[in-house]
Amino acid sequence: MAALVLGVAAGAIASVAERVDAVLTGGNYTPLGYINTYTWILVSAILFGPLGPIITTEIQALIGLVMFANPLSWLWPIVNLVFAVAVSLVSVGVTKLSPRSRGISIRLTLMSLTCAILDIPLVYLVLVMVIGLPFVVYLVSLPIYIALQLIPTTFLSYVVVRAILRSEILGKRSD
Repeated sequence: MAALVLGVAAGAIASVAERVDAVLTGGNYTPLGYINTYTWILVSAILFGPLGPIITTEIQALIGLVMFANPLSWLWPIVNLVFAVAVSLVSVGVTKLSPRSRGISIRLTLMSLTCAILDIPLVYLVLVMVIGLPFVVYLVSLPIYIALQLIPTTFLSYVVVRAILRSEILGKRSD
């Protein structure tokens, strides 16, 4: 239930962020929407386990689709699901393979690296195959998206997770 609520909150933020992105870039570049989506995927994986990111990101994407947050809203449920499943698998893998590595920063970093690696084919899919931009735009954009994933998204995820855990809004602290 909490992952659902988080998805609604993320969807509300995305509705604003993606409209700002669309105004600034015509919808061809979505840095605010990107940071918002992947922050909540990481946060949800840490707080709610493997199903959390799937629930959160799909609710967010469906809200964006209904609200037509940007011209690519139809595509985000599919793309976000790929990221959410990958993050869920990494989260479970880290927990199972190295039970002592349950630290938030280690898990967030590994999940964020997974998203950055997935950016390679998925940014190509969106920019070149769906939007139809030239390959050179992909080559220029890819490092930007990877940097957005590894720096502000990972940092914001860590800050949000720590704040939620400290607030004890979800119950007793488990860190």
